[in-house]
Amino acid sequence: MLDVLLITWHGIHELEIFPGLPDTGGQNIYVQNMAEQIHDGYGCRVTILNRGGFVHPYTERMRVGTMKDPERELYVMHVGDDIPAFVRKEYLTGALIEDAVEAVIQQFPQDYRPDLIISHFWDGGLMGDYLSRHFPNACHVWVPHEPVGVKKAPLTDAEQERHSIFIRERYEARVAKNVDFIGATSSLVRDDVMQSYQDRYADKIIDVYPGVDVERFHPVNGDTVTGQAAREYADYLGLPAELFRRHHICEFGRSDALKDKDQAVEAFALVARDVDDITMFLNLDEEMEPEMAARIHTIIQREGLRDRIHIFSPQDLPQNGNGSEILPSLLRTARVFLTMSVMEGFGMAACEAAASGVPVVGTDLIPVVAHTIAPAGGGVVVPGKDPRAAADAVLHYLRMDQGEWDECSRKAYEAVIPRFTWKRIVGDMLQQMQDRGHDPLKCG
Repeated sequence: MLDVLLITWHGIHELEIFPGLPDTGGQNIYVQNMAEQIHDGYGCRVTILNRGGFVHPYTERMRVGTMKDPERELYVMHVGDDIPAFVRKEYLTGALIEDAVEAVIQQFPQDYRPDLIISHFWDGGLMGDYLSRHFPNACHVWVPHEPVGVKKAPLTDAEQERHSIFIRERYEARVAKNVDFIGATSSLVRDDVMQSYQDRYADKIIDVYPGVDVERFHPVNGDTVTGQAAREYADYLGLPAELFRRHHICEFGRSDALKDKDQAVEAFALVARDVDDITMFLNLDEEMEPEMAARIHTIIQREGLRDRIHIFSPQDLPQNGNGSEILPSLLRTARVFLTMSVMEGFGMAACEAAASGVPVVGTDLIPVVAHTIAPAGGGVVVPGKDPRAAADAVLHYLRMDQGEWDECSRKAYEAVIPRFTWKRIVGDMLQQMQDRGHDPLKCG
């Protein structure tokens, strides 16, 4: 059995993921779904490596050691470093990563030899670079997700300093030079890598776009949650069942200042002035994102929207197990998906909404919206930080007759499915590697 090592160093990766925790969102879902497809489709043993050494904020489990998926040869390995606490990716350093390398190697089984390493973001790429020296026969694919050029584009000089942009530039250059392949999650990422390195690594770039878990995200007939499902969600969350039977729009995604969730709430406040019977659902880790939470609650109070905007914590919307159907069910019964993010390497949440047959309103800085969903007629692009434009776009979909809306729903779905299914994404990744002279799972 061949071994594949996936590295997602920052964030809080578990077999049971809680999307919306800081630094824990699309990249974690991407890694988990990729791991499952590589295991299920190619019969590989897969290990996901993630920074540990601290207690999970919800499960209170100390994140150390290795956990196994009960149904697969799929493992999540947590390794600590010199800081026994969660560290946001902006504050990770190359030294902190280097200091953990020996502990990572010691935690692998003695005979462990990966055939393929797929690393994510600059920090995972750097860890992968160190491990490639220890496992020289393994092919190393680096997926930057948000390379430094993309990351710093919407940031002021002060914000670039706060996000450790200059540290990232140095380490990304090292990783890009040493890896076998660079995986682009969108044309935006591909173009940024090409520009940043003056086309030096053009022969290394392959497309590894995110995929959609089509078992979770798919269209459904009807624009409200069924009565039985509403009762189940109400019991699980301790909320009134009526809440889940309302017409609604959704904003789901990772808790991060650059996702501009407050701008989405501002847009909804404008919509709510014109439409009385619409609710907004969004997710936010209020404890770990207190500044964003404060801005959102200020808008809610100012506009008198306490009964019309409902905020779920990441713990309310688990990826697996009990409660895991709540997010996809609310998404597929939404009239519109709204995202005002100004920082995306692709836009997985928007892609999942489109795969659920929901029209998408998103900013011009979300590649899958700007380049795929909107051109196909399944959504609308609006400028970042323009709630009025976003509100007008949302109102456009809310005022459509059912036949028009159904057509937009169909176009949204067909824009992303089957193009962005994991079976196709992983198959295309391995084929591109093979076309460039590497046996995908035996690159040595």
